[in-house]
Amino acid sequence: MKTIETPRLILRPMEREDVPAYAAIRSDPQVIRWLPGGADKAGEGEAIAAQRIPQFLDLWKQQGFGIWGLFERRGGALVGHCGLNRVDEFGEVEVLYALARAAWGQGLASEAAGATLAFGFGPVGLKRVIGLVRPENTGSRKVLEKLGMTYKHDVTFAAMRVRYYQKDKGKR
Repeated sequence: MKTIETPRLILRPMEREDVPAYAAIRSDPQVIRWLPGGADKAGEGEAIAAQRIPQFLDLWKQQGFGIWGLFERRGGALVGHCGLNRVDEFGEVEVLYALARAAWGQGLASEAAGATLAFGFGPVGLKRVIGLVRPENTGSRKVLEKLGMTYKHDVTFAAMRVRYYQKDKGKR
């Protein structure tokens, strides 16, 4: 399992000790409204965090890549997650991220997702990465576009209508 440092973040696999901080993020209806299950899952933040962290660790073992916790370099606070995951429905690998509301608007999603793409296209050896985002999530759409991902079409994924973006290795 790989750890990456960016100017403001440490991307590292989460551990069981991170469950309370991750549960706080997963309990915020404004954050999880963009994730599968939506804001209806806000009351399940602790259970979801306790379930997801081991799943994220298993992804690393199964795929050789996975989902990191995003930790501030200053202070070490957990501010979200970001990483790569296979989307079997499309036969592709997705870059995904979610940040605590307090971390929105600071460019941290772009910083983390950019490092994740570099890892995916570099050491992992991916030829293409996709991004899936709800059409009304303009902030997340801007992150993908800033990273050079191109909107292709709308699809249904996890019972949500999402915009499908992609980026091929070597393309700006």
